[in-house]
Amino acid sequence: MKTRLIIAFILAMSGFAAAPPLFAHHASAGYDMEHPVTRKGVVTSMEWTNPHVFIFMDVKDDNGNTEQWRVEGNSPNMLLRVGWKKEMIKPGDVLEVHCAPAKNGSKFFRLISLTLPNGQKLDGQGFK
Repeated sequence: MKTRLIIAFILAMSGFAAAPPLFAHHASAGYDMEHPVTRKGVVTSMEWTNPHVFIFMDVKDDNGNTEQWRVEGNSPNMLLRVGWKKEMIKPGDVLEVHCAPAKNGSKFFRLISLTLPNGQKLDGQGFK
């Protein structure tokens, strides 16, 4: 009986030991938060899904070439709290995004804030 209890305890503790990487999912560690940039682009699509909202944009590089970038915002719930609505961003909209670029150089941004075509500014993290 004691052996089974000890084995169950060891298995449970092993599960807790594996859990910290799961909590790291929501960190911004993959983004260069110390060197944010501002980019303007045309929305091609938006995914209003958990755990994060994604805005896909066509952004022109310094040579005038168009590249598709993915802009990652916080969860829909967090964004709703600061005034976002799913219908606010539509394909074809020109947005100005203030964001942190991916550290690995891929075409991903972490959204800090954005400006809608009508000039309205929105927080991209979901904090007031």
